[in-house]
Amino acid sequence: MFSEINQKNKLEILGKLAASLSHELRNPLSAIKLNLDYMKMGVDELPEEMLESLESCITGVERIEYLIENILSFSRRNRNSSEKICINDVSKIAVSLSQAKASREKITISTEYLDNIAKVEFSKSNLLQVFLNLITNAIEACNGNRGEIFIRTHSSGTSPYNVVWAITDNGMGIKDEIKEKIFGDFFTNKESGTGIGLTVCKNLLEEKDAKLEFSSEFGKGTTFRIFFKTELKVQDA
Repeated sequence: MFSEINQKNKLEILGKLAASLSHELRNPLSAIKLNLDYMKMGVDELPEEMLESLESCITGVERIEYLIENILSFSRRNRNSSEKICINDVSKIAVSLSQAKASREKITISTEYLDNIAKVEFSKSNLLQVFLNLITNAIEACNGNRGEIFIRTHSSGTSPYNVVWAITDNGMGIKDEIKEKIFGDFFTNKESGTGIGLTVCKNLLEEKDAKLEFSSEFGKGTTFRIFFKTELKVQDA
């Protein structure tokens, strides 16, 4: 219990630091964007290759602005507050935030979201944390081997856990002898891992009566599934 409380305190501090850093980044980023826009005013005098580089820089700045706004949006909310949310929307933000890391590792992330999926009662910031952790784990499981990650939302067809978010990777998989240990406190098979990521995910989900399950075959890959409880019955499109 003490370790769980201590970890939540650390996450609160980390969230405040991330929000503070985001605020600090906005001013120099605005200056960069202003100068890029100013340079673009002389578009007729720029060679084509320089114009392409300029457009690429502007696109990069706009992407950073988008990520900062998402971080600030979630940091403004009470982490423990719940509301009716669409898991598709939160998943899209998590994928966007993870895309740079995946690209560096030459990993492809593809998605398939069920339209008109029932909303669930959850804290957006907590759910974003869960999705980010599972996506990061999937990226690291692929170990830079041009891996593929597939994220999907769908209906389980079984009440009351109708809504499902699933992530599948074609990474190293999990050995049978450690499958029962991965949700344990401080268990990790990563050299730099802390062993608290999945434990925190499981705790956050269980607080809202959601379930986290997985299936894995060593050497072939892993699928994690989150089952959300809802009163509504949804059907796959």
